[in-house]
Amino acid sequence: MKYNAPPWVSLLKLWTLFVILVIAIAYFKLDFRLADIIYAMEGSDWTLSDSWLTKHVLHDMGKRFSISMGVGVLILIVASFLVERIKKLRRPAIYLFTSTALSALVVSSIKNSINVACPWDLVRYGGDITYIGLLQKWPDGLPDIACFPAGHASAGYAWIALYFFFDYLFESPGWRRLGAAVALFMGLVFGIDQQVRGAHFMSHDLWSLIISFSVSRVLAYFILHRDRVRESENTSLIDI
Repeated sequence: MKYNAPPWVSLLKLWTLFVILVIAIAYFKLDFRLADIIYAMEGSDWTLSDSWLTKHVLHDMGKRFSISMGVGVLILIVASFLVERIKKLRRPAIYLFTSTALSALVVSSIKNSINVACPWDLVRYGGDITYIGLLQKWPDGLPDIACFPAGHASAGYAWIALYFFFDYLFESPGWRRLGAAVALFMGLVFGIDQQVRGAHFMSHDLWSLIISFSVSRVLAYFILHRDRVRESENTSLIDI
């Protein structure tokens, strides 16, 4: 298992590196550089903001797909109480559902507590609001805008919990990689979709990723690792 040690030290290192990355993105204005390129490619207008592919397929249907995955996990949890053969899936399934739901909830709570403008709101990209930094005071009189972190990207990145879910169930590292690949693919697709729509900057997606990973890592330690420790202790007592 890759999460048998307490997560605090590793997460502290990860967040330290992440803060350095975020500072670098702000210093070199990488959010704006990327958004400038996308905006220019769309003819200096967010022409893809309401297209069939970006809005209805990747955004609306993508969100429903992530929710459907969660419903599927919930059904698995209920079934584990009814079918003896899949009883062993109960704990990892509870972990998976709790982790994905909590990751999305944390991102959503932050998003609805902080005023940050989307690219399409800014004067720079045809909107009517001057850019206001994350740490700057939101001016009185401006409408509330919830655009940070990236909510839609979190619908994909929250499934990084699949890494720990598969690690609990299988010895093969290939399953862990598959779980991580699914989450990263979904998060990237959802995140890039929102960037080309003008709904988020790149850094908004990165915040959703690290929040989701942190939640998944902590819950994996408390829900999955400690269960394995108890199993090991019980086995030792039986052997004695």
